[in-house]
Amino acid sequence: MEAGDKRGTAEPADQSVEGRLAAQMETIILTRLAADRLVLPALPAAALKCIRLLKDPDLSLKTAAAAIEQDPVLTASLIRLTNSAAMATREPVKSVLSAVTKMGTGKLKTFLFEASANQLFESRDERIARSCRALWEHSVAVAMLAKDVVAFANAGDPDDAYLGGLLHDVGKPVVASLLLQAERAATQQRAAGGWIDSSRWTRVIASAHRKVGIAIARKWELPETVAKCVQTCDDYDAANRLSAVNAVRFANALAKREGIYLGEVDAADNDALIMIGCSLLGLDTSVIDRLVKDLHARVGRHLG
Repeated sequence: MEAGDKRGTAEPADQSVEGRLAAQMETIILTRLAADRLVLPALPAAALKCIRLLKDPDLSLKTAAAAIEQDPVLTASLIRLTNSAAMATREPVKSVLSAVTKMGTGKLKTFLFEASANQLFESRDERIARSCRALWEHSVAVAMLAKDVVAFANAGDPDDAYLGGLLHDVGKPVVASLLLQAERAATQQRAAGGWIDSSRWTRVIASAHRKVGIAIARKWELPETVAKCVQTCDDYDAANRLSAVNAVRFANALAKREGIYLGEVDAADNDALIMIGCSLLGLDTSVIDRLVKDLHARVGRHLG
């Protein structure tokens, strides 16, 4: 969330609370990062091994399949995906080796990161689970749009754009979890109950999540282009107009305009970002209409 220049004006009490909480979250995150005490999610062992194997240009898919088979959840997800309507063939896939052969190394790497990232957005706490569901819907929408933008604009690698879109806000569920811990501590100390409402909760997450996302990108050794998508989605790179990073930034603005976003959106600023993105990427309004057509339904189908 971008804030305007408030100098010379009194700060409303609720914004003061948000600012203090966001600053506290950021301080906690940076302190724990410096002391290596921030518990960041790790990739499942099978996924991490497979991703490392995929860096070898001479890797056999049989070896990758054997790594995936060590994790039954990954195995089930992979088989289900390759037999889904989007990828189905006449003969259903019945083995991991057949699935990875059909998918190929590029899509396999994206699948592994997506399956791992999805775990971040799950929680047993009902309140945080609802918020994380909305965050994940936005991430999936941005991923789908970014991949399509790259195809229309010839702007970089489609798989990088998809993965960058999927993970651009990956720090948000981690901050949400830390914020929930802080809320529990506060309410235990004050029996009166009540803390911050859901809109302020969302704004604090939006203000404090970026550094956590960058830390996750480093921990997971994401590709450079994908890591750049995580680092910032606030502005375009005019020096590299046709890039996957710019495609993700544009897709982020489109998803917000279509209402697939948890939080407040400044419509005027967001429309300006879309206009600038169109110019940089060489797109027109007819392309935008095609990009967002049935977007809600497509995201819903993807999430099952």
